[in-house]
Amino acid sequence: MDFTYQPLTLEDDLIVWEMLRYAAHESSVKSVQQQPSLALYALDWGREGDIGYVAFGDLSPIGAAWLRLWLGEDKGFGYVNDKIPELAIAVLPDFRGQGVGTKLLKQILSTAKTNYPAISLSVRANNPVLGLYERTGFIKIPGSEVVNRVGEVSFNMMCEFI
Repeated sequence: MDFTYQPLTLEDDLIVWEMLRYAAHESSVKSVQQQPSLALYALDWGREGDIGYVAFGDLSPIGAAWLRLWLGEDKGFGYVNDKIPELAIAVLPDFRGQGVGTKLLKQILSTAKTNYPAISLSVRANNPVLGLYERTGFIKIPGSEVVNRVGEVSFNMMCEFI
């Protein structure tokens, strides 16, 4: 499949919200916005520490990967510490399994290496993307298993660069 990707900009906040919908397995952007623990991943996109990429098929966004630092009281599900950003990634269902997520993940890892000691993420235990995370250097953080907001098990993973 042919696609291009480019850095997310301040003007791409609607793309971030839409991709967050898919990352969170929600039915609508409105549903994501009504859940404060999810909305944190897109709210005020472009703040200090936000880095991301969007993939385009033709002229439409088909996936995105972004990092967010958690400072102060706000913490994401995959929070490790204030110096390690958390990854969020999504690919639209019709484009999964075609290398879009792999390319986005490799690009964000390459960029993150120059800015951070590691990145973290939270993932559902039954998510098929687990293999991709493991192939790109993420390891499960022992003892991080939790029952998530939908009653399934999630855990945190981290990819260290040092």
